[in-house]
Amino acid sequence: MNTFGKTLLASALLGISACSPLASVTNPSANALSFNKQHIFYTDASIYSSQNEIEAVTKSGEWLIWAEDPQRELWMASLSDNTLTPTKIAILDHGVDGLCAAPLSDTALDVFISDGDGGMHHYWLTPQGGQFHAVRNLAINPDVERCLLNESSLIYLDPYLGAMSVDRNPETDTVIRPANVAANRHLIEKLSSAPESLILEHAHSAPQAPFPLISADLETDSVDRAGDAADDPAILVSDKGTLWIAGTDKQQGLRVYNAQGKQIHFLKRGRLNNVDSLALTNNRFLLSATNRTSHSIDLFIAEPDKNRIEFISAIPLAMDDPYGLCMAKDASGKIAVFAGDSEGLVQYWQLDNNYRSGNMLAEYHFDSQTEGCVYNTVDQQLYVGQEDKGIWKIAPMSGEKTLIETMAQGNLVADVEGLDIYYGDQQYLIASSQGDDSYVVYQIAPWKMLSKFRIGPNTHTGLDGASETDGLAVSAKPIKDYPQGIMVVQDGRNVSPAANQNFKIIDWRKVEDLLNN
Repeated sequence: MNTFGKTLLASALLGISACSPLASVTNPSANALSFNKQHIFYTDASIYSSQNEIEAVTKSGEWLIWAEDPQRELWMASLSDNTLTPTKIAILDHGVDGLCAAPLSDTALDVFISDGDGGMHHYWLTPQGGQFHAVRNLAINPDVERCLLNESSLIYLDPYLGAMSVDRNPETDTVIRPANVAANRHLIEKLSSAPESLILEHAHSAPQAPFPLISADLETDSVDRAGDAADDPAILVSDKGTLWIAGTDKQQGLRVYNAQGKQIHFLKRGRLNNVDSLALTNNRFLLSATNRTSHSIDLFIAEPDKNRIEFISAIPLAMDDPYGLCMAKDASGKIAVFAGDSEGLVQYWQLDNNYRSGNMLAEYHFDSQTEGCVYNTVDQQLYVGQEDKGIWKIAPMSGEKTLIETMAQGNLVADVEGLDIYYGDQQYLIASSQGDDSYVVYQIAPWKMLSKFRIGPNTHTGLDGASETDGLAVSAKPIKDYPQGIMVVQDGRNVSPAANQNFKIIDWRKVEDLLNN
């Protein structure tokens, strides 16, 4: 389900405590901080007192964060602020036995809270704006009170198993394992010797991503079944600015979302894998999709301004497992659909004028599975992603193939999944590199890799990043709030909070900024 509305911003956010304000402290040393049930001390002098019971305290940079019972309140204060006024962050829906925090970015913190009952709760906190968002809940042993963060991991002291570790990045697989004692000896010693529930900062800087990060601006509703379901998006923008996103649900059919990411249509057509769209007029679109249930190319007519979409026909395919698909007007002006299977076959179909039948003109064979493809209307070449090998350029009628990007070049990590072309002032081909959760942007003529990036968290809105991406789509058409268009990607994990798969929407200007820097 959508993460919007799932934040933990309390109604009392930015409210002031009835307790005493903090005394003036200049650059407090972590070693000089301590607390008891009613007071937080700096060099044995009380800098904060409360009528409630203080359960845990941590510090990250200038920010002091603590939890109080019995209302389960989380508080913060800036130690560099002359007024040093406590601010209530949230009222939690769980207990607090341990607390640790560290920078996630220049403006946000990772916060982890153990509840004493077998939960480790992960949050994003933006102190300056007061945003506080739930990210995930890890299942751990009860009675964990001590945790620390290094640049990449959460390390906590399990009373039964010893020091344990899990990746801070929620986009990775959540695997809890014994901490590497040799690499983290000083942290583990600090955990073992620290006063109860006073575990202060260790990671002084944010984790270093291997590639630039940009954040999504919006996400669609999740599909209604768990597991690998959402797969490939297509973007429809009418001349009136109506935005639709069509996304395949490869367990059930085709889902259509509006500009707010809300599902507005569902066509139950079976296991649709890939989808593409083509404008027939200013406000009328043809959609095509590979159907693995009926072994066909399914065709739909959509009119976003009239809020209408209908299935019109299915062209049979002599394929056991139809898979990848893309569509465009070819050099003859006819509508071409390129459909592939999971065995390395891609077929070139040309549709009749009524879009209810077609003729197969050519076949291309590969020695392993393909999926993502896009037809370039500028050079009239087909680009196909071979999942474990790279990207091919193909002359559609002759079938001449050129492998223009290989795994050996290091830009792509198998599997190569979604492909699309952005037709702006310049044309760019974008590929999803599923193996390292990244996206690669290429200049087409001459072929050149321009940028590689990941989609990370939007800590201001609580929106998670994207990982294990299958399909993607881009559009340069101006849309309200997106004057240079958008990029839409499938999110294979959808972790914040944990939900079924969905699609993320990114303002193209964020990609353009990477290309210009």
